[in-house]
Amino acid sequence: MTTTDWRPNSWIRRIVAWSCLAGFCLSLRAEDVTVRSAKRIGGDPKTGIAQAVVVDSSVLLHTRQFLPVDQFGEVAGRTLPDQADSVWKQLNVELRDQGLALNQLLKLNVCVANETVAGEFRQFLAERLQGQPAVAVSFVQSRLPKPAALLGIDAVALAQPTAETRRQNRINNSSRLTSAILPAGPRLYVSGQAEKGDDLAEATRKTLVSLQNTLRHLGGDLADVVQVKSFLTPMSEVAAADRAISDFFGKSVPPCVFVEWQSSLPIEVELVAAARPTVGQTEPLEFITPPGMTASPVFCRVVRINDPRTIFVSGLYAKDATDGTGQVTQVFEQLQDILKASGSDLRHLAKATYYVSDNDASAKLNELRPKFYDPQRPPAASKAQVFGVGLAGKSLTLDMIAVPK
Repeated sequence: MTTTDWRPNSWIRRIVAWSCLAGFCLSLRAEDVTVRSAKRIGGDPKTGIAQAVVVDSSVLLHTRQFLPVDQFGEVAGRTLPDQADSVWKQLNVELRDQGLALNQLLKLNVCVANETVAGEFRQFLAERLQGQPAVAVSFVQSRLPKPAALLGIDAVALAQPTAETRRQNRINNSSRLTSAILPAGPRLYVSGQAEKGDDLAEATRKTLVSLQNTLRHLGGDLADVVQVKSFLTPMSEVAAADRAISDFFGKSVPPCVFVEWQSSLPIEVELVAAARPTVGQTEPLEFITPPGMTASPVFCRVVRINDPRTIFVSGLYAKDATDGTGQVTQVFEQLQDILKASGSDLRHLAKATYYVSDNDASAKLNELRPKFYDPQRPPAASKAQVFGVGLAGKSLTLDMIAVPK
């Protein structure tokens, strides 16, 4: 039989301990609110799409590209509603398995077979996002890794504040990760790199070796990668690139995204990765040119973000212009306005993805970019000539990531 200790000192110690515990719990709840907050800029309640989403924390979940397939790998239905339901359910399952909800979704990247599918999926999103916080969304037109697929999506979401383990993910087979945690702290956006090879598989292997060398120069390695995005041709041979990526990463293959481009190069690959902490004062953004690479006034080889905040900007289109000059000018004017509303500017862009679908837009983008960028601070970037940008009458769209000033 035990007896209760009624000594005053004992009770004082207990009260102090309980007070400390309560304070600790309250601090956790306060941190939870702060870390998981996001500000939606220009959110449209009719579409569920925001012009930009500003996130206070860098604890983020990156997913793979979800395709409309069943558990046997077969395409789920022939119509857009069936396939959209399939990818949406997979995304929601992924969020649930990570302890997240739909209201923590920040960014959607949508790959569509044609402009009609893009329009139908915008309507689908408007229904699914009704009553939810608006998200940033970008579109690109491409054939998909499954020939009968009409669309594929990948996403970025707010992760749990305690989800510091980079590989705390659901695995859909022995080695492939369906999502990966980008932990709090500095992170890297590595521009697309491309190496030649006799075939797509060899070009993929050589490109991954080059990317690994870039990461090692920055003090990291393959284990830091949270997403691999490949621009390749032809999509009919995507399995060769996929196998090469799987073989290269081995037991832990990061989430992968594939987009078909029109290029003389078989593949270009870009990365999102966690960065190793550095000692001393650092700038919010670092613009890095690794050894053996040349600097450019319009794109940076690697941008390191040290600021805990992130701004995801929706894919932008010209308002009414259809020629290359007009589209580039109008899109960058919109971008400047959105960045200003988000507390940022063009000098604080970290990552750019440019999709062009004709030579005029491509040439004018190259010609006019220097007008907008500080040559010492251009974002990391990939530029892909594609089959379409997901909106009729347009041949250019920009997808941007920035940090506040």
